[in-house]
Amino acid sequence: MSRDDVLVRWLADREALRAMPQRYARAADARDVEAVAALLHPDGVVEGLRGRADVPAYLETLRAPKAFEQSMHVLADPLIELEPGADAGTMDTYAVVHQLGRVAPPHDDQTMGLRYLDRVERVGDAWLIRHRRVELRWQRAGSRPPA
Repeated sequence: MSRDDVLVRWLADREALRAMPQRYARAADARDVEAVAALLHPDGVVEGLRGRADVPAYLETLRAPKAFEQSMHVLADPLIELEPGADAGTMDTYAVVHQLGRVAPPHDDQTMGLRYLDRVERVGDAWLIRHRRVELRWQRAGSRPPA
């Protein structure tokens, strides 16, 4: 591969990685577990706010009944560390997650500041998250307006 080919591939890879957190956020907000699964390595691990789980177990938690009626992830641009020609890299993405309409009392809303720390790998032509660690930076619960 020529130097120019390596550079073009690196730029395309960075763009694919830049879209990955947005794809995850939209899939999570839509409760589309299959779309989330398409972004995660099947042998991967997620260290989330509820503990550590391999990807199949994590996906099962996403299929469980939800504590909130809906959510909306708002993401900052990810910091991507990827060397030209590499098949693995890291991403660091800040997010503000609004969770609206708690199903059980007190029926309030919640907002969280999160940090997603991802190790990603190329698998064939796709990039997948091999390891995700989620850090809670802050959390705020608020009241829900009367109906």
